[in-house]
Amino acid sequence: MRFSRWPWKPRLEDEVDEELAFHIEMRTRELVERGMAAAAARQEAERRFGNLTRVRKTCRDFGKGRDRHMRRATYVSELRQDLAFAARQMTKNPGFAAVAILTLALGIGATTAIFSAVYAVVLQPLPLRDPSRLLVVGERMASMPGMLSDVSVGNFVDARAGTTSFDGLAAVQYANFNLTDGVTPERVIGARVSAAFFDVMGSRPAIGRAFHETEDRPGADGVVVLSHRLWAGQFGARASAIGERVRMSGVPYTIVGVMPASFDLTRDSEDLWVPIAFTPAQKVEYDNHYLTVFGRLKAGATPEQAQAELDAVAARLRKTDPKNDGTLSFAMTPFTQQFVGDYRTRLLVLLAAVGLVLLIACANVANLLLARGAARGREIAVRTALGAGQWRIVRQLLTESLALGAASAALGVLLARWDIALVVRLGPSDVPRLEQAGLNATVLGFAVMIGLASSALFGLAPALQASRTDVQGGLRDGGRGATRGGVRDRLRAALVVAEVALSLLLLFGAGLLIRSAIALDRVNTGIDPHGVFTARFTLPEASYAEPSKVVEALTRIAAETTALHGVTAAAVSSYAAMGPGGGQNGLLPEGVPFALENLILSRLRVTTPGFFAAMRIPIVKGRAFDDRDRAGGLKVMVVSQALAARAFPGQDPIGKRIGCCEPGPDGGQDYKTIVGVAGDVRSMGPATPPGPEFYLPVAQAPKDAWSWYRTFYIVARADGDPAALGQPSRAALARVDPDLALFDARPMEDRLAGTLATSRFNARLLAMLGVVGLLLAASGIYGVIGYFVSQRTQEIGVRLALGATPASVVRLVVGQAMGPLAVGTFVGVAASLAASRAISSQLFDVSRTDPVTLGLVVGALLLVGVAASAVPARRAAALDPTRALQAE
Repeated sequence: MRFSRWPWKPRLEDEVDEELAFHIEMRTRELVERGMAAAAARQEAERRFGNLTRVRKTCRDFGKGRDRHMRRATYVSELRQDLAFAARQMTKNPGFAAVAILTLALGIGATTAIFSAVYAVVLQPLPLRDPSRLLVVGERMASMPGMLSDVSVGNFVDARAGTTSFDGLAAVQYANFNLTDGVTPERVIGARVSAAFFDVMGSRPAIGRAFHETEDRPGADGVVVLSHRLWAGQFGARASAIGERVRMSGVPYTIVGVMPASFDLTRDSEDLWVPIAFTPAQKVEYDNHYLTVFGRLKAGATPEQAQAELDAVAARLRKTDPKNDGTLSFAMTPFTQQFVGDYRTRLLVLLAAVGLVLLIACANVANLLLARGAARGREIAVRTALGAGQWRIVRQLLTESLALGAASAALGVLLARWDIALVVRLGPSDVPRLEQAGLNATVLGFAVMIGLASSALFGLAPALQASRTDVQGGLRDGGRGATRGGVRDRLRAALVVAEVALSLLLLFGAGLLIRSAIALDRVNTGIDPHGVFTARFTLPEASYAEPSKVVEALTRIAAETTALHGVTAAAVSSYAAMGPGGGQNGLLPEGVPFALENLILSRLRVTTPGFFAAMRIPIVKGRAFDDRDRAGGLKVMVVSQALAARAFPGQDPIGKRIGCCEPGPDGGQDYKTIVGVAGDVRSMGPATPPGPEFYLPVAQAPKDAWSWYRTFYIVARADGDPAALGQPSRAALARVDPDLALFDARPMEDRLAGTLATSRFNARLLAMLGVVGLLLAASGIYGVIGYFVSQRTQEIGVRLALGATPASVVRLVVGQAMGPLAVGTFVGVAASLAASRAISSQLFDVSRTDPVTLGLVVGALLLVGVAASAVPARRAAALDPTRALQAE
């Protein structure tokens, strides 16, 4: 059985049937009056009327159209009236409107800003062809099972030949180039890539072309593809740049293509690409692991099929080359996942946190609307008495909420512009695409959506509550008596409970991250970064092919830097700390049989003498490098405490020997004698525990080291501001070789700060959100208690008249606030302990259930709650009993 949409109106079908029946009945009567029999008259009337079914359908369609038009016209007219009335209400009560709009705008603006960052970093599609099929392929090391490691050239070549599930595998070796324009050399970030790289990545040059297969071989590799950023900046975005010759790191290259601007995936992505051009000897080299490998799945192929093929290749390599690949396995991860990294989780946590602030703001505005609904009790009672139904009143009140939400969203978008700029400025420099955050169409649509959602969220409950006003009581008492106690007060208390719980959740998360950041700041990294200047430079292979020339240049650069005014110690090293670069080698203590599982994977630094003094890394046993450690002399090394404990547990390591890095004279291990033990260094930052490390003097570095390392660090300890050494260091470098470019020049303290940037960013933002939430919760408590006092003015006057002391009135009013505050605290503690799992991976040396943080947060929240309720409590205690009794 079907029913009419509107119970007080007849069904359209019934209306049409009755109208048609009436017409047939009237024609039948007319024919009967002319002398026809009743049955024949009705049959003739129906025949003359025509196809009754078709007429009925036509009339019903017309009726539906008429009703739709009338409903639409009525709705638009009423909506116009409701919006006009809402505007008058906001104009009539500017204080209320301003507080409500500003409160919501703060929440909407902050939420929009964080969503903008989430969209730019996580949600925005990568400008690559079908990025879901793009994978990163790496080696899985037994010592680091959770990480992908770089791939050796031999393993890459065999994997490419032994798989069919990929459209292609591409190898990448990131490198620095000295771009020479005839005056000042400039360092640019580039990459050596295999010919299939651009096809695998899913992007084509905007102008020109990519590499041919024939150019990916030694002797034919003098071509370069530029990034759009470098083309626009260095070549004036000239199309004629295609075919021009440029000199990079002493080698001439011909520009053959320019990639589109969309391929500049991040602000520090590569500036150019040249062919990697493996030699035949490199293609059978399985020991050195330095390639990043990308693979694109074929259409219809699955990651499981590709993994099975890679497993088969690894199994074969483990048998054919057990020395280098005895524990080899391959693994894959989606490119988008590696591109974003753990920032997906971090940003989503921040988005959830700012969403909590928006919920607190909505609860605050809902409380304001409840109080305003009580004051409008007489108005709503009059509307009801004049025939307005409950849903008509609800619609009117929701329209007013919608107007508030729209105004808040507009102001929130303006605030979001400032918030986004703040997020980008405070954000860590390595967050991919964070600089692309802005007010695009998607973000504006999100702001509109949360404005509408907030309108419904904060407006629905007050509207429903106000629409239930008792008509007689509202007309008689102006709405006052009808609004005391009952559901309305319970709803206001529930909103305060929600605000307190959400604020505690925010503050607890912020407190954990702040304590974690403090713990990181207090970690001894093993170096003294204060007063240390650092910079990097690259020795081009074309100019420094001979190892002796590399050693000579590094020694001279170290000497020139040491001689600079204000420098107390300086050195050159293949790696400093807290920055990019470096490498690892497997070490074998003397007397331990060779097996891959017996190798100790350790970080290597090749340094000139003076490195330990410049970095103030203590030599806890033995000595540092000096002039005795030269080519042809006793091969020596300095090891870290962690390496000494692993290699020679419980023994004195001085004088012991470790094999590493190059074959010995007999083709076996090349052993080096330990002459010193250095303190452990947290090279990757305070959050990463120190691992095994060792140091080799530049003069005794293996010949192969100069194929591993082409970019070096200058470290110099100054007795003044280390930043002032930038220009003198450039001059010192130019005195050795004017074609060398100094880059990434900054104090070591800045590098250390960079490793802490992410933890500080999260802690700072969450702390700001927690403070905003706390202030909103305090204002909510203040509003509820102030409303309580205004509604019980007469009762308080009676109490005072009967002898109640001001102190007892204060206790009464504050006690009224303690109930919701206590319940909200209990709920917030339970929610905080459960939700802290989301940030447990971001904590350092702090438990996710840390009782100290929880106690401080609860204490602060209770203190703020009591303070917020004390103001209206004191006002109540100061009431004049006579005036209070006359207030009603």
